[in-house]
Amino acid sequence: MSVSSGQAGDAIVVGFGSIGARHADVLGGLGFNVSVVSRRSISEYPRYSDIRSAIADYPGAYIVIATETSAHGDAIADLQGAGHTGRVMIEKPLFGALSDLRGDVSDDLRKRIAVGYNLRFHPLVGALKERLTGRAVFLIEAAVGQYLPDWRPQRDYRSGYSARRAGGGGVLRDLSHEIDYLLWLFGPWRRVAALTGTTGQLEIDSEDYASILVKGRDFPAATLALDYLDRAVRRYVTVQHDGGTTCLDFVAGTLTENGAVVAEAKPGRNETYIRLHEAMRRGEESALCSFDEGMDVLRIIEAVERAASTESWATV
Repeated sequence: MSVSSGQAGDAIVVGFGSIGARHADVLGGLGFNVSVVSRRSISEYPRYSDIRSAIADYPGAYIVIATETSAHGDAIADLQGAGHTGRVMIEKPLFGALSDLRGDVSDDLRKRIAVGYNLRFHPLVGALKERLTGRAVFLIEAAVGQYLPDWRPQRDYRSGYSARRAGGGGVLRDLSHEIDYLLWLFGPWRRVAALTGTTGQLEIDSEDYASILVKGRDFPAATLALDYLDRAVRRYVTVQHDGGTTCLDFVAGTLTENGAVVAEAKPGRNETYIRLHEAMRRGEESALCSFDEGMDVLRIIEAVERAASTESWATV
């Protein structure tokens, strides 16, 4: 195949579902020469049937893994087997389970992998991080809820990966942005207790709710609620600290401190993805979720599952 490079370089998107198509469009808008690895025929971009063929034509390309979560381990093994030398962004979560890791990942490849927790690039998350620097944090309350059938109304939600536990669906993995940003902002978790399950309201086999209680290394208590059921979209985090109360409401687009608005932002649909890909292009590590941090999120998810199944505290 005759190949040419874009102004920003070459990018290969592996997987062309809704999120893969979104990444491809964002990268194209940033000036990347985009190719896609997909089993199905597409007309928007040059298509390859396997990762190795794409890498052969575009050695050193920036690669985005946007397959189903359960296939991430195989994709990383393919990259390592092909001797890929470029940077890699893997959609969240890093794997469906810790056991999905296929053998050892070289230190060199680990350093070039980031996980797609784009909520770190929300301007109000950055503002919250700045305002809490040096503060003693006492209590944290975070929640996200959205009615799953409303996520992609053009298709039957029951056929998507979110509905299938085997495909990596369920709120613990699908909505793991919250676990990641809480780790990034407030530090490691020590123990968790949890209730998780499937209410039966959505005709899915993945969990549609999780209520989690956390004891952190640097904070005494946090609660986190995740669900696929909320007809009124909600996403927020409230922090009690030695300077008072700070609340980030993602839906309203406000950051308040002691009741007063201190920052406002409602980023466009793709803004956080643009900022993530620009950070990857420039090699700016500070806000990116590293491979090891992505593994930390998975350890927490599995600890939550142990806690829920045993109805007891689980150590992370």
